[in-house]
Amino acid sequence: MKKTLILLRHGKSDWTFDLRDHDRPLNPRGKSDVPKIAHRFSELNLVPQACFHSTAKRATDTALGVLEEIDVNRVESHSQLYTFDSEEVLEFIAGVDNDLDSILLVGHNPAYTELVNRLTSVRLDNLPTCGFAVIDFQIDSWRDVSNMNGDFRILEYPKLL
Repeated sequence: MKKTLILLRHGKSDWTFDLRDHDRPLNPRGKSDVPKIAHRFSELNLVPQACFHSTAKRATDTALGVLEEIDVNRVESHSQLYTFDSEEVLEFIAGVDNDLDSILLVGHNPAYTELVNRLTSVRLDNLPTCGFAVIDFQIDSWRDVSNMNGDFRILEYPKLL
């Protein structure tokens, strides 16, 4: 059995307003990067069965923008994904329904960079904004996602396109 995890970091956020971190929107570059990444999902035929995203505005807007281009059956926002801690994201992954073989998570650094480094043999300094990594696992259960058992397949981000 194979499980595929797609980690997508939210687009570049706007710091020009005096808002709580959770409420910061995408800035103009973030807004223009989202459709590019969405199109790249289509080109690569990446169509996860479910998308789970952080409740933060910038992550929600990134997720919904990507989902305009690809057809995902299940979309949910989760406050547990509004975290910068890779351990909390791993706990979320462990609880994912095993009927789902491919999932897209949209959230935050440093958690997502740490996860790529923790789950695969690849070493990233930083998963760029609006960048995504695709990791495959030869497992039956999401609970079995663990250190170094993922096969790194794809890294894409707007400046590559």
